[in-house]
Amino acid sequence: MKKSLKESESGDLPFCAKTLDDLREKGYKYVQIKGFTIDKHHEYVDPSTLVLFPVRELPLDPLLKEIYEPIESAILYKWADEKNEYPQILFAKKF
Repeated sequence: MKKSLKESESGDLPFCAKTLDDLREKGYKYVQIKGFTIDKHHEYVDPSTLVLFPVRELPLDPLLKEIYEPIESAILYKWADEKNEYPQILFAKKF
């Protein structure tokens, strides 16, 4: 099992608008988004789970850049308001 997915499954931060607001107030500006399949492989096309990793700044090294979204993004708040169970969206416990 991927370490990031394993950590997120034991997370205690619910994915909701309040958590996004709380993270923004703590100084987080972005979330890194990682997608995983049912069998825990890294996947962005048809993921069963999206794991969000809050970060304060984007990495400067182009090799470390992946998929990021501003924490105050309308897309994230729309996802937080939806009652959709697929894909499952989790915050990583450690970030």
